[in-house]
Amino acid sequence: MRKVIVSTNVTLDGRVDEVRDWALSFEDDEFVKHHTELLSHSDGLLLGRKTYEFFAAVWPSRSGEFADRFNGMAKYVASTTLEDLEWENSHLIEGDVPEAVAKLKQQPGQDLIVYGSHDLTQSLLEHDLIDEYQLWVYPVVLGKGRSFFEEGVERMDLELVDTTVIPPGVAILTYRSER
Repeated sequence: MRKVIVSTNVTLDGRVDEVRDWALSFEDDEFVKHHTELLSHSDGLLLGRKTYEFFAAVWPSRSGEFADRFNGMAKYVASTTLEDLEWENSHLIEGDVPEAVAKLKQQPGQDLIVYGSHDLTQSLLEHDLIDEYQLWVYPVVLGKGRSFFEEGVERMDLELVDTTVIPPGVAILTYRSER
């Protein structure tokens, strides 16, 4: 069965707002190295509308090993407003998103990666569809804004399976669900 892996940037206080102001850029060597490894075991992206629109505006014009892999992957987009997905190999998830993702997990293939996509992540979390969390914890405190884990989330026991620290002090913490 395929795994759903959420890979996201968070501040030390767990915030996910204004990521472009404090996260590493797509050109950073350590960013590319880590995500190239992650994508080598993946064949699909699960994206919400906002993340899809941002990525679709940036990635199609890029090339290189990472960009070519990223652009060629299947992209499953959760949106009630998008109708025309122009980025190569993009598919709109219609109807019940958690049900569609559960079916995708049952299909043959490699892992499915969620980048950003806060609302989608919350829905997947609520329906216990996330198998692994890769939290890129930045040495930044915002003190306000949306939290990665929203108020009222039920208790989860997770297993820390990997830690990596990259410059400038970003800790990549990988947790797996203990279900």
